[in-house]
Amino acid sequence: MHTITFQPDRISIRVPDRTTVLEAAQRAGIALNSLCVGAGTCKKCLVQLEHSSEIVLACQTLITEDLTVTIPDTSRFFDQKILEEGIAPEAIIDPCIRKYHVNVPKPDLLDLRSDVQRLIESVTAKAGTDLPESFFLSPSALRELPQGLRQPDFEVTAVCHGNRILSLEPGDTTDVNLGLAVDVGTTTVVAGLVNLINGQTLATASQINPQIVFGEDVISRIQYSTSQNQGLRELQDIIINGLNELIVQLCAKANVNQNQIYEMTAAGNATMQHLLLGVPVAQIAQAPYVAAFSEAVNVSAAQLNVQIHPEANVFVMPGVAAHVGGDTVAVALAAALRQSDKINLAIDIGTNGEILLGNRDRLLACSTAAGPALEGARIRQGMRAAVGAIDRVQIDQTVEINVIGDVKPTGLCGSGLIDAVAELLRRRILDPSGKLLSPDELPDTIPPDLQKRIITLETQTAFVLATSDQSGQADPILLTQRDVREVQLAKAAIAAGIRMLFAELQIEVEDIGRIYLAGAFGNYIQPAAALGIGLLPYLESAKIQPIGNAAFAGAQAVLLSRQARRHAEQLAREIEYVELAGRSDFQDLFTQHLFFPKNGHTETADERR
Repeated sequence: MHTITFQPDRISIRVPDRTTVLEAAQRAGIALNSLCVGAGTCKKCLVQLEHSSEIVLACQTLITEDLTVTIPDTSRFFDQKILEEGIAPEAIIDPCIRKYHVNVPKPDLLDLRSDVQRLIESVTAKAGTDLPESFFLSPSALRELPQGLRQPDFEVTAVCHGNRILSLEPGDTTDVNLGLAVDVGTTTVVAGLVNLINGQTLATASQINPQIVFGEDVISRIQYSTSQNQGLRELQDIIINGLNELIVQLCAKANVNQNQIYEMTAAGNATMQHLLLGVPVAQIAQAPYVAAFSEAVNVSAAQLNVQIHPEANVFVMPGVAAHVGGDTVAVALAAALRQSDKINLAIDIGTNGEILLGNRDRLLACSTAAGPALEGARIRQGMRAAVGAIDRVQIDQTVEINVIGDVKPTGLCGSGLIDAVAELLRRRILDPSGKLLSPDELPDTIPPDLQKRIITLETQTAFVLATSDQSGQADPILLTQRDVREVQLAKAAIAAGIRMLFAELQIEVEDIGRIYLAGAFGNYIQPAAALGIGLLPYLESAKIQPIGNAAFAGAQAVLLSRQARRHAEQLAREIEYVELAGRSDFQDLFTQHLFFPKNGHTETADERR
């Protein structure tokens, strides 16, 4: 065993011989950038060894003695722009959590009914025809019952989930009814405290998913859960602890007690929902890719150690398949896809692209492995949408960029990447095959400033987006030929998945009413740029609508409405999953869509033909 100390954090831990510095940082709870998941290719996890001042890759450096390392800011996984809001589906407020204020008859020698009998009779009378089935008490409510009735002189508020009496509150507390909606994303977690009486969101809070220290994508977390003795437990504990931190923040913002929250709804992809519940996930990553569960799950907060009322109900969204989880069902719910006569397309783009296509008659879904390029991974100077990231690019006589945080740029995030590629296509510096042209190959119309920005780097062509004088580091910010190839692979996977669903439904682009873009990437990309590179099928920009964090909006909907909850469960049963793995027609479409549109800006009907 050796001691490793991380500076300037002043955190020291003991690790076995030949543990990597990256693994040690993960165990210490320090999140480093590791977009290649320890392969040593992204070069984002640089640290400095104190004894030699050498700069090394944390993922490739083995600990063979006591060690002190300094972690620079550029190697830390900092908070990115987290999207906390989404489209709000219309729903009648009708939550599962109900409160009934009752004056329970006091016992006397002429009325010796049990406390349970007199309470249930009072609650049933107050509920009327709302809940015709018999009420019953949770074990903790039963234990609280004798003192819970007598302390407030038999005037109480019964808190019920359906017919289950969860708790008794003294006096009349029907003016306070709180719930919690959570979007458990692979990268980010968003939580909202909701007033179940009027539907108002009282507070929201978000954070990077703390599981990131065990891997940045679902595959690496699945691998961790199976390769470590307590891997699954660690992954569950760390996400629950992260949720509890958000709950503390929310309750402080709204000035309420955590015990006043009686239900939580959670949406996430299949892997995230399995890990939240502590269910093994190895089978999700192995053919034939089967989830342990796709049905909705109800479990008590105490069973998960979620720090709200112990008897609170935790509702985990139903999913469709191993790669189309509860978050996709939540998107379908929020976008009201099954309420539309028109055929609409909804896409949630991340490392995987979940795609929904259909209307009230039929709804299809698929998942494509887009890869992490659109989130900044495998890009030479790629990064997430954090302070310092270029998120907008415009190229005319020169290059104009927008940087998150209004600081000097340190990298390029997904929306900036798409902009840059689209603009280079438009200016004919990039040809439809994806080749960055050399200065000798450029059209004569290219302005001198743009010509000077084309350089050769390690035998590949690159385009300078920000010079070293303009950037927040010693090197210029570049878009390389290899970066363009990564974009081509990602966009081809998404575009081919969309076309597969078109073929299954036997429709053409002209049959589409709207394209909904869900999630942070969909919210921040410019539709014209997405059309320009062929990421989306050509539709007029007015019909392309970002819908924000629709997964979170769907989680809120099922928190507020029993009708929405039933609809979500119906959606999960009715969505037809189209498996793309191993299909030769998908591979053919993927190859076709590696090319960019010919005119580099919009695609006409003639060009599509």
